[in-house]
Amino acid sequence: MPYATNQGVRIHYRVEGEGPPLVLQHGYTWNMEGWSRSGYVETLKSHYQLVLLDARGHGASEKPHDPTAYHLPLKVGDVVAVLDALKIRSAHFWGYSMGGWIGWAWRSMRQSGSRD
Repeated sequence: MPYATNQGVRIHYRVEGEGPPLVLQHGYTWNMEGWSRSGYVETLKSHYQLVLLDARGHGASEKPHDPTAYHLPLKVGDVVAVLDALKIRSAHFWGYSMGGWIGWAWRSMRQSGSRD
């Protein structure tokens, strides 16, 4: 299983398909497998390089016990760490629920010139 590390927390990810990169970020209490169970991966992987990740505290990613380890900038940093590990400079982003919240914060940080 591939992992990227952000500030000492290991984030599990998987890549499927070919094309422009598209991050799929799941919602709270889900994990990356929800995208497959719902049919999104099978449908999209012929058009995009899908970057699926388990948010910290979910799936196969580490689950820190300190509540401050779940602040939004750290979750955004997890996405950046995965993209950096894959040497992807920019990507489309599709987030569901909590994943959408992470995506909006990521977009805001990118517009301000910050990468993490």
